Amino acid sequence: MTGQIPDNLIYKNSSYSIVGLKGEGLPSPLDFGLEPVSPHTANWRGFIMTYVIAEKHLIVQEMNVTVKDLKDKPPLINGINPETKKEGLVHLTYKSLELNTQFTGKILIAKDFIDSMYVHMGFQSPLSFNTVIELKISDGALIKVNNFSEMMEKYRKLNISDGKLEHGENPQEWIARTFSLDYDF
Repeated sequence: MTGQIPDNLIYKNSSYSIVGLKGEGLPSPLDFGLEPVSPHTANWRGFIMTYVIAEKHLIVQEMNVTVKDLKDKPPLINGINPETKKEGLVHLTYKSLELNTQFTGKILIAKDFIDSMYVHMGFQSPLSFNTVIELKISDGALIKVNNFSEMMEKYRKLNISDGKLEHGENPQEWIARTFSLDYDF
């Protein structure tokens, strides 16, 4: 398996990877009748989302989804037709969606990846980034921001696990952990 391509979130005009998620209400392709399939090992979910915080609201900006085939025209999402490419599988790109979310929970975003901490399985650990920020959101509205960058640096100095398989750890549990965006600090 391969390190996974993360969803992205644009916050204060800067692009971040989503490295943690707790909550409900994020739209997915399934909500629009699309059944994603994996186009390659770096995208086992079959879709990649781009979000933006605009005027303190979490909005879906772009959705890239791969489907096996289309029996009908792809659905309009928020009035937008996708760009469509067929290369065996069908790749749909919905741009400029401006789709409001009803998400309630927390999203952990990160940037400035530390290359030496790359793990060739699942999503990269929040510890693998120099900049880590938690966004607390209620019904799509940004209500609180926590900067965890210094905490991640302290954890790295304490040599806390960075996502690598620990000696004696159950491999199936490790795989499940690396493919999960759940977090708890």
